Amino acid sequence: MATKKTYPVRFAGQRGTRECGADFRTDNPEQWQRWLKHARDNKTTTVVTCLCQPPEEDTHRRRLKVHLSQKTDQCWLASWAYSGHEHAPECRFYSVWPDERQAAIYTHDVVKAAPGGHLVVRLPTGLQKKEAPETRQEITPARGVTGRRHRQPSMRLLGLLHLLWEQSGINVWHPAFDRRKRYPGWVSWRLNETAARIRIGRVPLQHSLMLMAMKDSPQVAQNRQTVKGAGGASRRLIMISQLATWNDAAAERLQFTLPLGLFAGFPALALPDDVRARLARSFSREMADWRRGARVMVICETEPPETVFIRKDGRNIPRSSCRVIDAALMTVSPRYIPLDSRYEGMVEARLWEEKRAFIKPLRYDGEEDVFPDFVLTDVPGTEALPLEVFGMNTPEYLQRKQVKTAFYDSEYGAGRWWQWDAADDPEGADMPAFPPRQL
Repeated sequence: MATKKTYPVRFAGQRGTRECGADFRTDNPEQWQRWLKHARDNKTTTVVTCLCQPPEEDTHRRRLKVHLSQKTDQCWLASWAYSGHEHAPECRFYSVWPDERQAAIYTHDVVKAAPGGHLVVRLPTGLQKKEAPETRQEITPARGVTGRRHRQPSMRLLGLLHLLWEQSGINVWHPAFDRRKRYPGWVSWRLNETAARIRIGRVPLQHSLMLMAMKDSPQVAQNRQTVKGAGGASRRLIMISQLATWNDAAAERLQFTLPLGLFAGFPALALPDDVRARLARSFSREMADWRRGARVMVICETEPPETVFIRKDGRNIPRSSCRVIDAALMTVSPRYIPLDSRYEGMVEARLWEEKRAFIKPLRYDGEEDVFPDFVLTDVPGTEALPLEVFGMNTPEYLQRKQVKTAFYDSEYGAGRWWQWDAADDPEGADMPAFPPRQL
């Protein structure tokens, strides 16, 4: 393991902006401590940021918090919750996982940090076509299942989609983002940037990744090049797009293919009956969201593409096609924030309307009731305040609710975290107000 590096940090507040490096901390320890204590005493107006990456418009990205030891009266820096993955891989604040509970989902070698800042991910079916396909064992996502689960030996497609979303920062929202609308091309650009740092086994993900694209956009040419390269190298493909707006025609297309809405440069997809049945069974909520008009992302893995030439207008035109071997769905908001229920969509919409800064923690292939539904990052006195939506009242669900309530009460104090009993208020008429934000 390479030695972690200490990067300069930036203090930004009412006194202006100052930067200091590792040498300043050792050469001027007393001044360094004064700066830290000032930042701690004025944390509502002073932001400390790690400069391991170029500064961004979002001042909360790679923000650091100041701790104080009551025993020694000395301060030190640590990363904020859910932000470790934002740092450079060699930075001492870097972490593969934004939350340690996500790491507990998998065995230790499912996601590994490699030299050069790359992540190496193990999928159930690798990208390089082998002589004989691996036997696929279906594992239905655990939704509402209690009890301890064994660590999973590989990351499924939903987990990969969550990894890409989180590493790209698309699950994070800040009011400043409204100045630059999130649109499909932006999402594809972010995912492509992240994919450059990920390998599936020995294969760079970018060599097999195809992303949603509109006609005549630069992504179309990249998609076509990916198909050509994968066909020649006998590589499987990973495709990410969004389902077309639901209508009778789209529902009919689902009987034999994935009805994608943004698929320029994609090969034709053949959807086998077993994959379609597995998709309907494991992602029934997302399918229902799609039918009621919600935006639903899809990720699929296919066998290597096959290309044939068809005669059209006196020319030989290449036509590529491939068979889908697995797929997963993820409902998102208009801002591409992942959503696990209709109630979460109502909360996310109100957070956006009230110009709040928040994160949507992602469960990967774990149990969704382990993580808060959202966390606010703009509440004075805390780095990440949980928001919980309780949407059912079955005996099993109420038991889990009691456990979760006790945990948050002990962690934050009774009444000092946000909750909404949506089961008793399905239209949100009495949704509680959010905790006041930092001004």
